[in-house]
Amino acid sequence: MGGKSLWSGFWARVWAVDIRTKIMGIVVVCVLCSALALVWYTYHDVSAALKAELQERGIAIGSSLAAQSQNPILTGDRFALYALAKDARDSAKDLEYVFVLDPDGNVMVHTFDDGFPVDLLGVNEVPPGATHRVQDLRTEEDRIQDVAVPVLGGRAGVVRLGMSEATISAAVVGHIRHISLWFALILVLGLLVAYGLASILTKPLSRLAEAARAVGRGDFQWKAPVWARDEIGTLGAAFDEMSAELKRKEEIRTQLLAKVIGAQEDERKRISRELHDETGQALTSLMLGLKSLEQTAHSNAISEKTAELRALAAQTLEEVHHLAMELRPSLLDDLGLSAAVQRYTKEYSSKTNINVDAHIDGLSEQRLPSEYEIAVYRIIQEALTNVAKHAEAKNASVVLMCRDSMLVTIVEDDGRGFDVEKVMTSADGKRLGLFGMYERVSLIDGHLAIESEPGNGTSIFVEVPLKPIREAVDGQDQSASR
Repeated sequence: MGGKSLWSGFWARVWAVDIRTKIMGIVVVCVLCSALALVWYTYHDVSAALKAELQERGIAIGSSLAAQSQNPILTGDRFALYALAKDARDSAKDLEYVFVLDPDGNVMVHTFDDGFPVDLLGVNEVPPGATHRVQDLRTEEDRIQDVAVPVLGGRAGVVRLGMSEATISAAVVGHIRHISLWFALILVLGLLVAYGLASILTKPLSRLAEAARAVGRGDFQWKAPVWARDEIGTLGAAFDEMSAELKRKEEIRTQLLAKVIGAQEDERKRISRELHDETGQALTSLMLGLKSLEQTAHSNAISEKTAELRALAAQTLEEVHHLAMELRPSLLDDLGLSAAVQRYTKEYSSKTNINVDAHIDGLSEQRLPSEYEIAVYRIIQEALTNVAKHAEAKNASVVLMCRDSMLVTIVEDDGRGFDVEKVMTSADGKRLGLFGMYERVSLIDGHLAIESEPGNGTSIFVEVPLKPIREAVDGQDQSASR
């Protein structure tokens, strides 16, 4: 509630400022949003494209070095191998370092001037069968793309090189700096243009507001200025037409008002005479009749009895309607199992004060044969009836879904539970409802399982194969077509 009031207060302050400030504010917002969008694009997309290009160049350099390093590595010519690495580093401005590892992971040559950093050895290992691998490394001064290319599939060693992203960062920063300068210039020019445009628009509007206030006071001599044949000029002309029409209607209204006042006085005289002569006599007769009616007290008893009979009839009608819904819900025939279960669980919750969470999946657009829908609906109905009678539960859930070629129904509650084996083998009437559910499931070739124990609630699982259902639906469709 507090956030809503703050938001409303913010917009109230925004709409309270003048048009000139609104227009200039819109220009500032548009320019800043455009600048931020272009800066974001430059920082993310352009930077990503340059990094991808740098990575491809590093892979190409690494592949070339790996091909040229085969003979020096196999012959053990470290000098030639070092010359290749140094020439590659000197020829590529973004190439930070190059070193070559033998098959055992030992450094054969490197181009580091201050000694080889041993931390680089295990940061980028090429998986078996891979042609290369790229690893992003962050140092205190720069960000490096470390490229590893195996020589002869890794049997002769690995060429490692590092491509610096310093040039990319500098280029992106330079682009962002130029974008910021250009948009600053655009913002200044936009504000100047907006100020001039707002002044052109607000001047005639201010004069039009003065004319409207004058007309509101009844001074119809004011005329709105017509600056040009644009929307504001059209508004001024329409205002003048409105002013003239209001003046004419005001004159007519004054004349009619005088006639109405005269007619009112005449009507008051006539009503005064009728109230004195006719209505007074009628009220006197009505008072005498009411006094006689007060003496017939038995009429009140008849009225009260009639009201009781009407209330009883309304209650009886409601009970009949509820009984009809229990016997055969119309939704089950018209809209199917999904809609009927949703309606039943909703009415069940309101009637029993037991919270029922119904979850139905996969049946919103699928109709089942009527015998399957009736069976599943009655099982859910019987299960929830048992919950209300015996479980003493506060919450229940109904799950109805299609899963793995099966129609699955689950009814659970958090009630007191019961010993399933004991109830099923007892001779009292509590097991009749459970036996009825088993019978309904068996008629549609399904399976029912009950899991419960005292103090831990009850879960009822029903599974019906979908294949027979689809065959039954096809059979119904063929019968309908015949």
